Formats: sequence, structure tokens, C-alpha cells
Amino acid sequence: MGSYAVVTGSNGGFGRVFVRTLLEQGYDVIAGVRDTAKGEFLVQEAEQIEKQEHLHVWQLDVTQPGDIERLQTFLEKSSRPVDVLINNAGYCQGGVVEGLSEEQWQRQFDVNVFGVIRLTKALLPLFRKQRAGQIINISSVSGRIGLPGMGAYAAGKFALEGFSESLRYEMQPFQVYVSLVEPGSYRTGIWEKALSGRAKADKAYETLTANLENEASEAASGSSDPEAAASVLQKILKANKPRLRYPMGNSAFLYHYVKPLIPSRLLEWIIIRRVLR
Repeated sequence: MGSYAVVTGSNGGFGRVFVRTLLEQGYDVIAGVRDTAKGEFLVQEAEQIEKQEHLHVWQLDVTQPGDIERLQTFLEKSSRPVDVLINNAGYCQGGVVEGLSEEQWQRQFDVNVFGVIRLTKALLPLFRKQRAGQIINISSVSGRIGLPGMGAYAAGKFALEGFSESLRYEMQPFQVYVSLVEPGSYRTGIWEKALSGRAKADKAYETLTANLENEASEAASGSSDPEAAASVLQKILKANKPRLRYPMGNSAFLYHYVKPLIPSRLLEWIIIRRVLR
């Protein structure tokens, strides 16, 4: 029997790629989904690669402490180690800051930030006792730059980046490595959902909102295949000492490597020109 790998948000674009890749790498995968009925396609994909006996579709809503406690108890009683945790569950709340309600802000952080913290904290004692393991948090290019109309999402991803960097230092003495994957635009459905769930704003933001909608639509239609996540995950799993950050895609590389070299005033001019033209 192999060691366990836990993936949250397994029914999403990247989640299903992570699940399949881990199965192919020989792990027993606990695929967390909020609704187990929506995980049926994961079973079908596991059957296609003859790995169905190594897949465990698990009801796991990261905002529900009870779901996390049940998983924690199961893993503590198991005789097998947990080698990998991938915190992939998340969504994008679109809308300008003024238009977002407090409840929308809270929900965004509850899923994208506190959900990661809840589950990670629950499993840290296991990783620490094993003195081995990898924790992979799925961030975004929005964890490197705050764009207009993306304040809640960017704030959450910036928080995730800080949390992950701090945790990396804390866990390295126990040979546990924390890494961030920072994707750019990929066909995961996140931008479509962000547009459909965006907050209404004052008429003063009409031009900004219309341009942001066009930008998001272009990003969604021209985005890359999420299958690229498989090679990034394989690279992390094979590394003896994985890096902290793994930018993924052209836009992510641009903001990761080029942003620090561009004067801030020039960057502001470029962004404002695009969304207020």
C-alpha cells in the first residue's frame, strides 16, 4: 500500500489534474470534494488508468471544521504516512472594493485563506512526527500583483503567500517543505465564475467594470490547458528540496521575474490605461 496524498477542490480544473498525476505516481489519493456526487468523474478517470482502488473520494468542505476533523481522525488512525497535501480549493470573488459586501469578503477569505489554514494545521502534527512531506498551496498570479476588480481575490492570495512563506521556515527543521504554485490564466472555469458572481458597483465604476469584463473574457477564452499543472507537480514531487515558488504560465513568469524590474509608476500607468481606456 502506498502513502497518502490529500487534494482539496478535486473536482476543479487543476484538482482533477493533481489527482490523476498523483495516482499515476503511485499514491493513494484522498480527493476532497464538497459534494461526493460531483466526484464521480474522478472515479471514471481512475478506472481508465486502472487506479480506482487507490482513489478515495472524500467529502471535504474546508469551511466545515467537522469535515476536517473526520479526515484528521482517519489519517491519525492509519498506519500509512501522508506524503503530500495540496491545498487547491478556492474561488475568485470579482468586484470592485466598494461594491463588495462584508459577507463576500468573509466568504472569500474563509475558503481561500482560512480553509487552507484549518486543514494544514490539522495535518501538521502528522507531517512533523513523520519528519517528511510536502505541502503545496495553490496560489495565483494575483498573489503577486493586485489588479483592479480583483481586490478580495488578490488580498486572499497575498495572505496565502505570506502564510506559506512563514510556514516553510517553521517546517523545514522537520524536513517538511512548503511550496506555492502560482498559475496565470488557465481553463479552470475560475474567470467565468468570477464574472457571474461579481458584485454590483456604483455607476461611477461603469467604464472600469466593462473593461474588466472584457479583460476577464479574453483571459478565459485565451487561457492555457490546465494539464500543464501535471508537469509542475511532478517537478515538485521529484525535488529533494522543492523551491518556495513555482510560477506557471507566461503571465505568471512575467509578474514573477519582470514586475520587480519595472518602475511602479510605469506599471500603474500600464494597468490604468488598460482598464480605464
